[in-house]
Amino acid sequence: MNEKGIELKRRSLSIDMVKGLSIMTLFFLHLENGWINPEYNFFIVRSPAFYIVVSWLWGMSTNKKTIKGHWERRKEGLVKPYIWLSIIFLCFDLLMVIAQQIEPIILGRDIYKTISLRGIGTLWFLPALLGGELLFIYFRDKKTVQKICISIICLLLVISFRKYSSLTIIENQNLNFACKSIFNVIKDISNAFIYISIAYLISNKYGKLIFYSKRIYLFLMGIILLCTAFYGLNFINTKTNTTYTLLFIISNCCSGFGILFLFRSIEWFKPLSMPLSYCGKNSLTIMAFHFCLIFKLALIIDKNILGYSNYYGNRTIVYFLVALIIQFVIIEIINKKFRFIIGKK
Repeated sequence: MNEKGIELKRRSLSIDMVKGLSIMTLFFLHLENGWINPEYNFFIVRSPAFYIVVSWLWGMSTNKKTIKGHWERRKEGLVKPYIWLSIIFLCFDLLMVIAQQIEPIILGRDIYKTISLRGIGTLWFLPALLGGELLFIYFRDKKTVQKICISIICLLLVISFRKYSSLTIIENQNLNFACKSIFNVIKDISNAFIYISIAYLISNKYGKLIFYSKRIYLFLMGIILLCTAFYGLNFINTKTNTTYTLLFIISNCCSGFGILFLFRSIEWFKPLSMPLSYCGKNSLTIMAFHFCLIFKLALIIDKNILGYSNYYGNRTIVYFLVALIIQFVIIEIINKKFRFIIGKK
């Protein structure tokens, strides 16, 4: 393998490491409840990091994506998994209704969320990512004024959601849920577009210069950006939804870029890079099953078998550890027998 090929492999490894950390952070936070002190937001690397690393690779690439070509590629990697996974989790819901573990209305809502692209549980991420990517590709080569306008519109949609998400728009509960689900889809796509645009802009101009810098420089940049993100998310108080949203976006960008640069500098360290890259390569399976299946089972067992009224406390860490083992088994089964579920042959 030539030097360029080696560098590409290294770059891909750091990308998978970021995805791995992001999905495992969400995994832990979804299973844990009451064990971590909520006063500080220690887990600053979350879903926006996925948008950032995807767009970072785009910015460094010389290949210009087209909507048609990207759709064909993502149809396998995002659309088909969304359909298959939705079917699996709707069947699980139906079994839980038959077993009288959940109300039929939950099954009905999950059917609606699937059709409206809101997605069951964490499956919202797949339409959001695809929508944000296609929106970005469409406006990438448009005039500057058009790009600024769509960016402002997306930002206003995200700000509006934060301001009005807790309000009851329509008195009818089911209709209110239906309308908010649609708005959620629009907000999530807008959110993805914002992070993809920011990451592409920086990567396209400075990506190669940064990524091929000395490890010590990457390490220091990563640490500084992560500290900045932690400070922004924990110690800056804002009084309006607008300033909070802007601060939130900036902090997430700092954490996404920071962890990418940090992992780029230490990806040679196998005890860290191997497990994280494994999780990153299987992030779709982890994202879907840990919340839509394993977590739901944990709640049912906690309430109906162990008899606890609230899912809370140190025992939730035990659930997390057990869930890790179950998740590993699911990953291996899907990778060996049912790869079509995650869009692979």
